[in-house]
Amino acid sequence: MALKPKLIVTLAIGLLLAEGTAFASPNGRHTVPEASALVLAPVGIATIVAAERRRRGLTRVKRGVGAAYFIGKRATDILLSSVALLLAAPAFALIALLVRLDSPGPIFFKRRVTGQNGRSFDMYKFRSMVVGAEEMLERDEKLKELYYVKCKLDVDPRVTRIGKLLRRTSLDELPQLINIFLGDMTFVGPRPIASDEIEKYGPAFELFQTVRPGITGIWQTCGRSETSYEKRVEMDMLYIENRSLLLDLWIIACTIPAVLLKRGAM
Repeated sequence: MALKPKLIVTLAIGLLLAEGTAFASPNGRHTVPEASALVLAPVGIATIVAAERRRRGLTRVKRGVGAAYFIGKRATDILLSSVALLLAAPAFALIALLVRLDSPGPIFFKRRVTGQNGRSFDMYKFRSMVVGAEEMLERDEKLKELYYVKCKLDVDPRVTRIGKLLRRTSLDELPQLINIFLGDMTFVGPRPIASDEIEKYGPAFELFQTVRPGITGIWQTCGRSETSYEKRVEMDMLYIENRSLLLDLWIIACTIPAVLLKRGAM
């Protein structure tokens, strides 16, 4: 029985992930943790089986996934974000105090981003920059030019002292648990983008806006800030086209060591 192209792609992805060589950082290091191999094999097998079931028409599928996926994903988001918000309450209080003591200004930073169906919403983060950071960027042409290459700066003079720590540990993104609980975001998905990034996505934006944006995804486990913007878009599209609950669990499992080891953190 000949394999369809979609199944071949799925199989290739599964084999690449199982080898831990799907993506590598510019210096050639493998960025998928070796420990994650314990879960890659069953995930790859289950993904291939699911793809074959869909090919044979044994399940009704919308955009490559069934209704159970959407229900299970949203239920998981609500449950985990609720528990995480309760457990993280002391950390929220401590970080809020440190941010306020470190520099004048609000505790939270709200960034207007684009999500599912092209809808805009405020994405919450702990403030890691000085007040007036956007104006500073607009006034410095050289800094502005560097920023628009990757939509990030390797060395950002606008970041506060506590902001550097929050970014290295990814604690500045804790408030996005609120976005998940509200339904604007999910745990695993492409990162939200600002309106001026839509042009960078090009034709891929049509596929991007079919899903909820997430806190983590494939590119966050594979170099994070070390990854080029073009490669980030490619990885986001790869996730959307092959998403499943098992793939979500694999990405979450890989994100934990990526954050703890501070790979690609700024």
